Amino acid sequence: MGSLDKSSGAEVVTIDVKATKGLLGSGYTYLDVRTVEEYNKGHVDGERIVNIPYMFNTPEGRVKNPNFLKEVSGVCKEEDKLLVVIIHSLTYP
Repeated sequence: MGSLDKSSGAEVVTIDVKATKGLLGSGYTYLDVRTVEEYNKGHVDGERIVNIPYMFNTPEGRVKNPNFLKEVSGVCKEEDKLLVVIIHSLTYP
Protein backbone atom coordinates (compact mmCIF):
# COMPACT_ATOMS: atom_id res chain seq x y z
CA MET A 1 0.00 0.00 0.00
CA GLY A 2 2.87 2.37 -0.45
CA SER A 3 4.48 4.27 -3.23
CA LEU A 4 7.93 5.64 -3.76
CA ASP A 5 8.50 9.35 -4.38
CA LYS A 6 11.28 9.06 -6.96
CA SER A 7 12.23 12.75 -6.79
CA SER A 8 13.20 12.78 -3.11
CA GLY A 9 13.97 9.15 -2.48
CA ALA A 10 11.42 9.17 0.38
CA GLU A 11 9.20 6.15 0.78
CA VAL A 12 5.51 6.83 1.37
CA VAL A 13 3.61 3.96 2.99
CA THR A 14 0.11 3.75 4.46
CA ILE A 15 0.07 2.02 7.87
CA ASP A 16 -2.50 1.18 10.52
CA VAL A 17 -2.80 2.42 14.11
CA LYS A 18 -0.88 -0.49 15.65
CA ALA A 19 2.07 -0.01 13.31
CA THR A 20 1.99 3.74 14.00
CA LYS A 21 2.19 3.12 17.75
CA GLY A 22 5.18 0.85 17.26
CA LEU A 23 7.02 3.39 15.12
CA LEU A 24 6.37 6.18 17.62
CA GLY A 25 8.07 4.03 20.23
CA SER A 26 11.12 3.67 18.00
CA GLY A 27 11.95 7.34 17.51
CA TYR A 28 9.71 8.52 14.68
CA THR A 29 8.30 12.05 14.75
CA TYR A 30 4.52 12.26 14.38
CA LEU A 31 3.78 15.20 12.06
CA ASP A 32 0.10 16.12 12.17
CA VAL A 33 -0.65 18.36 9.17
CA ARG A 34 -4.33 18.93 9.94
CA THR A 35 -5.67 22.41 10.60
CA VAL A 36 -5.27 23.88 14.08
CA GLU A 37 -9.03 23.46 14.60
CA GLU A 38 -8.92 19.76 13.68
CA TYR A 39 -5.86 19.20 15.86
CA ASN A 40 -7.49 20.94 18.84
CA LYS A 41 -10.54 18.66 18.57
CA GLY A 42 -8.29 15.71 19.40
CA HIS A 43 -4.85 14.37 18.72
CA VAL A 44 -2.31 11.78 19.74
CA ASP A 45 -0.35 12.51 22.89
CA GLY A 46 3.32 11.75 22.96
CA GLU A 47 6.86 12.98 23.10
CA ARG A 48 7.49 13.66 19.40
CA ILE A 49 4.11 15.02 18.26
CA VAL A 50 4.17 18.14 16.08
CA ASN A 51 1.23 20.00 14.51
CA ILE A 52 2.16 22.06 11.47
CA PRO A 53 -0.96 22.74 9.41
CA TYR A 54 -0.67 22.28 5.66
CA MET A 55 -3.90 24.25 5.23
CA PHE A 56 -5.51 27.12 7.14
CA ASN A 57 -9.22 27.81 7.49
CA THR A 58 -10.02 31.37 6.43
CA PRO A 59 -13.30 33.24 5.81
CA GLU A 60 -12.69 32.62 2.08
CA GLY A 61 -12.11 28.88 2.58
CA ARG A 62 -9.02 26.73 3.05
CA VAL A 63 -5.67 28.08 1.87
CA LYS A 64 -2.25 26.44 1.80
CA ASN A 65 0.18 27.36 4.55
CA PRO A 66 2.82 29.35 2.62
CA ASN A 67 5.42 28.61 5.32
CA PHE A 68 4.73 24.89 5.62
CA LEU A 69 8.11 23.61 4.39
CA LYS A 70 10.00 26.28 6.33
CA GLU A 71 8.12 25.36 9.54
CA VAL A 72 8.72 21.63 9.04
CA SER A 73 12.41 22.27 8.33
CA GLY A 74 12.62 24.32 11.52
CA VAL A 75 11.37 21.40 13.62
CA CYS A 76 12.63 18.34 11.75
CA LYS A 77 16.06 17.39 10.46
CA GLU A 78 16.48 15.95 6.99
CA GLU A 79 17.42 12.55 8.43
CA ASP A 80 14.38 12.37 10.77
CA LYS A 81 11.86 9.64 10.12
CA LEU A 82 8.33 11.06 9.98
CA LEU A 83 4.84 9.72 10.38
CA VAL A 84 2.65 12.24 8.56
CA VAL A 85 -1.01 12.37 9.56
CA ILE A 86 -3.34 13.53 6.81
CA ILE A 87 -6.68 12.33 8.19
CA HIS A 88 -9.30 15.08 8.06
CA SER A 89 -11.60 13.75 10.76
CA LEU A 90 -10.91 11.59 13.82
CA THR A 91 -13.16 10.39 16.60
CA TYR A 92 -11.68 10.16 20.07
CA PRO A 93 -13.19 8.34 23.05
